[in-house]
Amino acid sequence: MNDTVCFRNIGQLVQVDTANKPPRLKILDKHALIVKNGRVEKVLKDSGLKSSNYSRVIDLKGKTVIPGLVDCHTHLIYAGERKDEMERRLDATSYMDILKRGGGILSTVKATREADGKSLLKTAKARMKRMMALGTTAFEIKSGYGLDIETEKKILSVGNRLEKELPVPVTLTYLGAHAIPEGSTKSQYFDFVMKNLPLFRNLADGVDIFCEEGVFSVKDLKRLFLQAKLVGFTQLRAHVEELSHQGGCAEAARLGAVSCDHLEYANPKDIRAMKHGDTVAVLMPGVTFFLGGKKTPLVHSMLDAGVTLALATDCNPGSSPTYNMQTVLNLACHLYRITPEQALVAATYGSAKALEDHEKYGSLQPGQRADFLTLKTKDYRDLFYYFGENFVEQTFIQGQAVRIPKAPAIE
Repeated sequence: MNDTVCFRNIGQLVQVDTANKPPRLKILDKHALIVKNGRVEKVLKDSGLKSSNYSRVIDLKGKTVIPGLVDCHTHLIYAGERKDEMERRLDATSYMDILKRGGGILSTVKATREADGKSLLKTAKARMKRMMALGTTAFEIKSGYGLDIETEKKILSVGNRLEKELPVPVTLTYLGAHAIPEGSTKSQYFDFVMKNLPLFRNLADGVDIFCEEGVFSVKDLKRLFLQAKLVGFTQLRAHVEELSHQGGCAEAARLGAVSCDHLEYANPKDIRAMKHGDTVAVLMPGVTFFLGGKKTPLVHSMLDAGVTLALATDCNPGSSPTYNMQTVLNLACHLYRITPEQALVAATYGSAKALEDHEKYGSLQPGQRADFLTLKTKDYRDLFYYFGENFVEQTFIQGQAVRIPKAPAIE
């Protein structure tokens, strides 16, 4: 069926101009967005439009339209919560000390192993719907809270169900090398991950590794990436330079990583490697905020070098329990001292590029999915000026308004 919808009377229509290098925002006043069969067909001046040319005409009454936000780093399939650890951190216990005592990731692993697939699907679906309500229209989801074959498969299977049951793009990542399970040495567990990597090829799009002191090394990262390529994974990602500098970022970029994530301790050598490898720098200011971190990435050096920036929530129960990309946008501006334009480009085009889907969505350009947000404001910069507000009035997925929950999705 040919369904052509005209969204007119848009006060401020925001696109990402991907023809510009680097991409920049293109802001149009008094324009209309034409959506045909779920994709952007064209953008026209609002004056002179004939309603009879379209299946439907929707009056947006002067509201702002921006591309849907893309969350390219999440761990949103899990069980349990870690409020007690938050209190311990606020009382000066470090993140790594909590992990060494069996808390942190390992406490979520225990709860997730005990949960069945039905309950994981129910809670993850509630989280995703809430994230959609707050403006997210595409997701990456990692495993990593199983650290065994059965639970890792269970998590990724839930991720595949979410992609089928909700109308949003979902990229799945196998993060077996997330932590070292109790009762195993690092060497034993990493050999286990390497041996069983082929079992996850049909469940996930890519692989990831937490390269950090006390967890997995740069040598481990190299071994994993080379084996993943042999197995046939197309996307390589890495948690690198988050709590200390290990050298994983430069090695990951050299081996063709599509993204390097966190990067608080990345140095100029790492930045040059990301630029040379066209590797996206995925930044998560919510983690810095929630963990009380004092170190922030060399964001302006990355921008000056021409590295593509992306922003993400890192939604997880331990270091970033947020579903709100609007919060991430605000924190990015004020923690990193970047402009609203730079932050919004990073959270749309940049995050879509981190998922290798920037041709399909993220810029609201003709031919792309018509995934966009209407805002309760006439100026997109209000997302960055006011904090603690929800400016999303309506989320549209492929041109269709999404029914979304208003209540928080909490345990």
